[in-house]
Amino acid sequence: MPDWTLSKVASILPDSAWVHVENEQRVVSGISTYFPTYRPGDIVFLRTGEMAFGISQETLAREDVRPRLVVVSGEVPATFEAEAILKVPDPMTALMRMAKDARGRITAPVVAITGSSGKTSTTDLTAHALRAFGPVYATRESGNRPRGVAWNLGCASECDRFVVLELAIGGMADNSKLARPDVAVFTNIQLAHVLYHQNLRTIAERKARIFDGMRRGAPVILNSGMHEGAYLQKVARKKGLEVIHYGRRAQDHVVLLGFDARRGVATIGVDDRRLQLAQCLRHGPHMLENFMATCAVYHALGLPLDQLAERFASFRVTSGRGEVHRLPVQSGACVLLNHSYNANPASMRAALIHLRNTPTQGRRIAVLGAMAELGDVSAQEHAKLVAYLGQLKLDRIYTLGPEFEGIDNLSGHQALDGPEDLLNILEAEVRADDVVMVKGSNATGLNRVVTTLLNEYTCETSADVPSGADATYARVQAGN
Repeated sequence: MPDWTLSKVASILPDSAWVHVENEQRVVSGISTYFPTYRPGDIVFLRTGEMAFGISQETLAREDVRPRLVVVSGEVPATFEAEAILKVPDPMTALMRMAKDARGRITAPVVAITGSSGKTSTTDLTAHALRAFGPVYATRESGNRPRGVAWNLGCASECDRFVVLELAIGGMADNSKLARPDVAVFTNIQLAHVLYHQNLRTIAERKARIFDGMRRGAPVILNSGMHEGAYLQKVARKKGLEVIHYGRRAQDHVVLLGFDARRGVATIGVDDRRLQLAQCLRHGPHMLENFMATCAVYHALGLPLDQLAERFASFRVTSGRGEVHRLPVQSGACVLLNHSYNANPASMRAALIHLRNTPTQGRRIAVLGAMAELGDVSAQEHAKLVAYLGQLKLDRIYTLGPEFEGIDNLSGHQALDGPEDLLNILEAEVRADDVVMVKGSNATGLNRVVTTLLNEYTCETSADVPSGADATYARVQAGN
């Protein structure tokens, strides 16, 4: 974490004034605007009055926290205790100034990852892989919009070997100017949040603003098979950026050389070396794209591949992005594929493919919530999803949301009244050895129900994959 003396913080925020200070040479490290992210020594932004963010006095008192430094606007409660209190006219301006100072102290490469889907998993995977070389700071709590990017930058350490940040399309120009990426990664361009971003070209144009904060000659990593890839390549090169591709084309810098879906074995080429991944389907086939993106980051940074296979072997996805659990049901245990964190057409299909490819002696069951924020194409995209479900021939399909109304002739289909119906399905319908996949936009509430369920069964739940599908990874092989 960047270390600041209190006097240094005051100098960074020239319009500030001390309300109380015990020792101006006291050192603070990191920033916290949300209590679950608080670490001792963090600068705390205090929520008062109409302030839109920050930690409340009540929360700090309840948790018995006396911060080293509190940044506040408005009136400070008379009973509030802190080692130092600094008053500022605008907390958001103060946060941005602290973030810019923090970014100036970071000498490690900053890798920024964006995309319509897969960006969180790719961020986590890349950070995990880079820890082979030392400490890495990665985006916490999905803080991928300007305020979140700012406090994440304020928490990165000057000792980190790499910083890996997830950047959302919302506020991308500000995100990029804050992060000033040394490497940028695009996982894909898909229909997501169309309610706000209209179409694929508009999504690509807004995500391309990630280039605004990059120096000439910096590498941009593009999925060669994604929508609007040619447009992004053109914009990147116009700005003088180096373009690196990963995908399935022979000319790609990182290329999928072979894939045996039955055995779950993939061979990835990186320059003149090969990386063989066995049983790489444990988190879903879509993770192949993320593996290749991380390989491309290694390529862009000029890192040796010797430890990459082992890092892939020990990776576990973040909750809701495809992790596999065992849950007790009638006469044994079922397998739960937890894809419940949000949904768009591309990620929904990826989750369904994961379900279809998971080995089982039982039935395959999908519990699907509606896909939100699709605007005018919502009806069309849900109709496409229903047609796709018909092709998969799953044993049971449960849907939640008015977007699925009017489904006809879909074998095994049943509509749900609410997200809690998932609990009834698991209790009354699911049997031993069944595989259940849950996916839906957060607005449907399925993510909340799954999280509560997994917390309840912590002691009886395994985060590992189904028996016989454990992941093993071969070492990097030199040459052809």
